[in-house]
Amino acid sequence: MKNISLFIGEEKKFIHRLLVFLNKRGSEYIQINEHSREDDYLFALDLIFEHEKAVIFSDVGVPAVADPGYRLIDLAHNKGVNIISLPGPSSITTALSVSGFYAEKFYFAGFPPKKEPQRKRFLKKIADKKETVVLMERPYTLEKILEELQFINRRISISFNLGLKDEITLRGKAKELLEKTKDFEKKPFVIVIEGQKNEKTFR
Repeated sequence: MKNISLFIGEEKKFIHRLLVFLNKRGSEYIQINEHSREDDYLFALDLIFEHEKAVIFSDVGVPAVADPGYRLIDLAHNKGVNIISLPGPSSITTALSVSGFYAEKFYFAGFPPKKEPQRKRFLKKIADKKETVVLMERPYTLEKILEELQFINRRISISFNLGLKDEITLRGKAKELLEKTKDFEKKPFVIVIEGQKNEKTFR
């Protein structure tokens, strides 16, 4: 990371935090996030070609896996850029690992649609899943999603700030979690909904 000359991140505060940690405050950086447009990706690609090495990273989790970045990576591949991984935490598998729910098979639902009735159909679909379900949502929608999930009569695990010092995981039914989190400040989270069949096989 100390040999990188271009840093591509989601939000300025996290980019600055990484640059300070690496003692590279003067390095060039740009933002790629959920608000980025096609012109932003093309500009980022042009910058990549101006630098010998660049890195794209997420605030929390893995780029392009329920996080911004896949479009830029796709464009870079198409232009012959050599893409290599820098292993780090995956919020999906990490949330599963701390949930305590059976997850030899699981269904990754991603983010629910913002508009109705697509959102209702999405929630009905995950309620019908027999597998353990991993669900992502934006930090400011915590209360809304927990209210919506109350019709699913299964245990839920919700993990906040995975990989950070103040990481916390809470478990219970949606109504219980709504009460436990009513005074929580806005922070990234991942929801895991226990599967309908909890068939454990011990080896």
